[in-house]
Amino acid sequence: MTAEIADAGQRAGALDTGRSFIVQAPAGSGKTSLLTQRFLALLCRVESPEEIVAITFTRKAAGEMRNRIIEALVCADGDAPGEDYEKTLWQLGRKVLEHDRKLQWNLLANPNRLRVQTIDSLCAGLSRRMPVSYTHLTLPTTSPECG
Repeated sequence: MTAEIADAGQRAGALDTGRSFIVQAPAGSGKTSLLTQRFLALLCRVESPEEIVAITFTRKAAGEMRNRIIEALVCADGDAPGEDYEKTLWQLGRKVLEHDRKLQWNLLANPNRLRVQTIDSLCAGLSRRMPVSYTHLTLPTTSPECG
């Protein structure tokens, strides 16, 4: 028998892709798991997986979340699990795989299409896409103070 999670309603609300939310909780409370579920729910609604960006602070956290998303998709090809949390993840993974096949994303063969990155890598990517702008500046050869 699984115990009811005290904030189960709030966690379910975070999967409502029509709303925004903030996850604020201590270490080990399931933030990454919840965000993985949210990412999967969002994948069911978009035309391209690149439309979704998950931003974390560290490369380790980004890698962990990407691995969890891929693992959920791999597990979704199997039988339904027994635990409630795992069932939600499995159901979302099944929906994503259906959407993936319909739109021919082939995410399991191309996981690099999942945009799970750090704040720094997002900013670097945006900077690389910006056009280079040069300003022509003419400096005087001598300043009035120097004679």
